[in-house]
Amino acid sequence: MLEKYVVRCDAASLGVPCTNCVAFSIECKIPTPKRKKNQTKTKEASVTNENENETPTENPELRQETPVRDGKDAFGYRNNQMAVDGIPATALSEVEAAQEAHLNSAYAQFMKPKFARAPIKEAGRVAYLGESSNLSLLVQDRHGTTDVVHYPLPPNMRGSRARVADLDNLELDILHQRGAFLLPPKPLCDELVEDYFKWVAPVVPIVNRSRFMRHYRDPKNPPSLLLLQAILLAGSRVCTNPQLMDANGSTTPAAMTFYKRAKALYDANYEDDRVTIVQALVLLGWYWEGPEDVTKNVFYWTRVAIVVAQGSGMHRSVESSQLSKPDKRLWKRIWWTLFTRDRSVAVALGRPIGINTDDSDVGMLTEEDFIEDEIDIAAEYPPDPVHVQFFLQYVKLCEIMGLVLSQQYSVASKSRRMNAMDLTHSDMALADWLQNCPKEVCWHRQRHHFLAALLHANY
Repeated sequence: MLEKYVVRCDAASLGVPCTNCVAFSIECKIPTPKRKKNQTKTKEASVTNENENETPTENPELRQETPVRDGKDAFGYRNNQMAVDGIPATALSEVEAAQEAHLNSAYAQFMKPKFARAPIKEAGRVAYLGESSNLSLLVQDRHGTTDVVHYPLPPNMRGSRARVADLDNLELDILHQRGAFLLPPKPLCDELVEDYFKWVAPVVPIVNRSRFMRHYRDPKNPPSLLLLQAILLAGSRVCTNPQLMDANGSTTPAAMTFYKRAKALYDANYEDDRVTIVQALVLLGWYWEGPEDVTKNVFYWTRVAIVVAQGSGMHRSVESSQLSKPDKRLWKRIWWTLFTRDRSVAVALGRPIGINTDDSDVGMLTEEDFIEDEIDIAAEYPPDPVHVQFFLQYVKLCEIMGLVLSQQYSVASKSRRMNAMDLTHSDMALADWLQNCPKEVCWHRQRHHFLAALLHANY
């Protein structure tokens, strides 16, 4: 038992068994803290009343045409419920005990010889072991693998709150009150998805469109509900359908509805695919209440997305990993999208940058990284050359943004005298970017193009 040894325990961050117990081949147990006797139901009652009073006013057009029946909605999402009482549980059920038993042996999977080079079949279930982590050192010592930092999560390591079937009655009730399982009428939903890929996706190419649309058209294997609600949120910002507009012609109330639905799913840990979570977090930034808000704006959600992505190892090169080729391309696009969001938001809002390029070794994007062909399936939507060139040039421009921020606007730059060479370097970098800008996205008054105008507005 770990408490007999005077060592630092990392069970809180890595789970059970901890690194030390694995190394010493001993049983890992963590004492269960005793529940205080004087707990009351006051807090629970106030939370329940608050949830009842915060039911959002939604546009009737955004409600699902087909009612939820037999535990499934129109897209096939399960709505199972588990009975709970009003007092925090102090004992595990048989199911929870079985899950805990699986988790107790999960990290031992990392020690198996075949684990380090096992193919990663689910890109959203990847364990990132940085070189300095204790577990990474053990894996390297056992197998001699020093170039691998991405590993497949063992199949029994699924979060206890990963699926809707694991949600309790209260959590499900909150999701239903938020309308999290509701979708707009099919024609409106189709239009929102189409407008998202037409206007938003070129700026944030984080979703494999061909893969998403296959699931979107398949009611038996639908896309992630969290991701879909986030896409509807972003799409509502650019869609001009009158059904989305209020009396003043604004789509903000509709966007707020989609935002609350997606956020409710995220807060409930409804989704356990880490790639999907990062994608949704990026898109949640398309809702912003106002300049005074700091917890519901693009800066907040971009920073959260970066943290989750780094936790999954997206800031590290996956070229030597066992990810499939399509997933490697998608990971690169997601990471460089986070990079562009980080730099552009920092410039626009005067905030500090969150990504340190010294911590990342992801290769620069190429045109090939926008190909969405699967191993045995040709992409339904081939890359648009204009979209590809726009984003490639946008990444280069954001690199210059980071340079300018560091040299001229950072706190450290205030303590040193302005260097004329720094200004000259920035000017030369911008001039070189403009001179080498491809004609597809080079802006001309006589030949106006939206993406070209957007790119040069950032310039």
